[in-house]
Amino acid sequence: MQTPAYTALTATWQRLHRLSHLQSIASWDRSAMMPSGASTARANAMAEMDGLLHGIRTAPELAGHLVAAEQENLDDFQRANLREIKRDWRSANALPATLVQAQSLSTARCEHAWRTQRPANDWTSYVANLRDVVKLAREQARCLADDSGLGLHDALMDNYEPGMTGATLDNLFGNLQQWLPDLVRQVRAKQATEKVIEPTGPFAKSAQYALGLEIMKLLGFNFEGGRLDESAHPFCGGVPEDTRLTTRYRDDSFVGSLWGTIHETGHGCYEQNLPREHLGQP
Repeated sequence: MQTPAYTALTATWQRLHRLSHLQSIASWDRSAMMPSGASTARANAMAEMDGLLHGIRTAPELAGHLVAAEQENLDDFQRANLREIKRDWRSANALPATLVQAQSLSTARCEHAWRTQRPANDWTSYVANLRDVVKLAREQARCLADDSGLGLHDALMDNYEPGMTGATLDNLFGNLQQWLPDLVRQVRAKQATEKVIEPTGPFAKSAQYALGLEIMKLLGFNFEGGRLDESAHPFCGGVPEDTRLTTRYRDDSFVGSLWGTIHETGHGCYEQNLPREHLGQP
């Protein structure tokens, strides 16, 4: 079947995926490998790329492609993909490029400074950077809310969980509030009577790393398409074809790095097992 408009859209989102691949690896490197003196240059480079990606998402010709694709003979998958392309396109168009780049720079500055402020417990210095992140997030919320007609918080949530609202969450957590505190008390009372074997360190980082690799193998992580490194906070980054995981280590306890590795491996295995024929499509 001939679907020129839909095909043009999927080609654009495939291009976005490939460029985002480079952006993701640059982001991983910033957190795991980059020397600290390169932080300003890297933040500027990544903000520039975020601006370019935003420009591709908001290119004027996409509006016409979206209208034309709605009239094309698409199957169920293509209809679903078109719906999500339109969501992505609309969300991008609600935000000015200047805001996108400002957020990229602000979060980069805040995260980089946090790496030294966290171990020093330097809240005073950290909050100065955080204020700018929050200010720009509020501006983003206003832009998205103006476009969607949702409330500020709902507009932000809709980017991550489409259709979710604060009212729904209030109901969900209100229910949890009824029974969860008592369950926690029961668990703590039971644990208070049980003997706990506390592992005593020090635990060499090399041994913790080796343990993490063994656990990742057991959980099915594919090391031909990913790796484990160290960062100030565990995360899963990269793309399905090149999945980067990190954890962090303490020599007095191996449990934190182990839990972090297990958690991030869950994200990594999900990414690695996404259907390859649909990569790049939302």
